[in-house]
Amino acid sequence: MEHNLTVAQTAITAMALVGVFTVVLPLGLGIFFWKRTGGRWRFFFLGCVVFPVFAMVLEQQVHGLLLGGSLGPTLQGNLWLYALYAGLMAGIFEECGRWLAFKLSLRWSRGPEDALMYGAGHGGIEAVLLAGMTMVNNIVISLTLNRGGLDAVEELMGPIPEAGMTAIRGIAATPAGLYFWTAFERLSAVGLHIALSVLVYAAVRNRGKRYWFPAAILIHALVDMVAVLTNALFSVVITEGTVALLTLGVIFLARKVYLGEKQEIS
Repeated sequence: MEHNLTVAQTAITAMALVGVFTVVLPLGLGIFFWKRTGGRWRFFFLGCVVFPVFAMVLEQQVHGLLLGGSLGPTLQGNLWLYALYAGLMAGIFEECGRWLAFKLSLRWSRGPEDALMYGAGHGGIEAVLLAGMTMVNNIVISLTLNRGGLDAVEELMGPIPEAGMTAIRGIAATPAGLYFWTAFERLSAVGLHIALSVLVYAAVRNRGKRYWFPAAILIHALVDMVAVLTNALFSVVITEGTVALLTLGVIFLARKVYLGEKQEIS
C-alpha cells in the first residue's frame, strides 16, 4: 500500500554520500589545479556563475518557448529528434556561455590552466545544483516519509500531485547502489566540462584555432545526444559507460590542445 511507503536507510546513506561527492569533487579539482598548475580561483567562480545563467535561465526560457509551442509535440514525440534537440541546446547555450566568459576575462588569464579552473567551476556548480540538490530534496522526503508516511510529506509539501507521487514511489523503490551511478555520471560530466573549457579557451585566445569553438558545440551536442538515446534504450551501465568512453576521448583531445597552448605561451 502506498501509505506504507518507506525508504531504506542504506538508500538514504547513499544519497548523502552522493550529495557530499558533488561538493567535494569540484572543490578537490579546484585545489588540485590551483596547486599543480597555478590556475586561479577567479576562473573557478566565473564558471560557477556562467553555468546557471546560460543553462538554467536562458536555455530554460528557450525550452519553454519551443517545447511549450507548436513544435513541442513534434520534438517530444520522436526520441531521436528530441535527443538531437536537447544535445544542440545544451551545446549552444553552454559553449556560448563559456566563449563569452573567456572573451571577457582573457586579459586576466595567464594561460590554459585557467580553463581547467573554469571547467571545474562550471561542471562543479552543475553537479551541485542538479545532482547535489536533488539528493538533499530526496533525503528530506525520505526522512519525512519514514517518520510519518505520506501524511507527513503532505504536511511538509502540501497536496501531492500525481507527478509528485510518481517521484515518491521512485525514491522508495530505488536501490541504494543505483544512486552511485549519479556520482559516476557527474564525474564524467565534470571531466567533459573541463575538456570543453580547454577547447573553447584555445578558440578565444588564438585566432588560428577558432574552429575549436564550433567543434566544442558539436562535441557537447553529440555526447548529450548519446546520453539521451542510451538512457532511453539501454541500462544505466551501458549509458554511463558509453558517455564515460566518449568523455575520455574528449579529454585526450583537450590534453593535446592544452599542451599546445602551454608550449605557445612559454
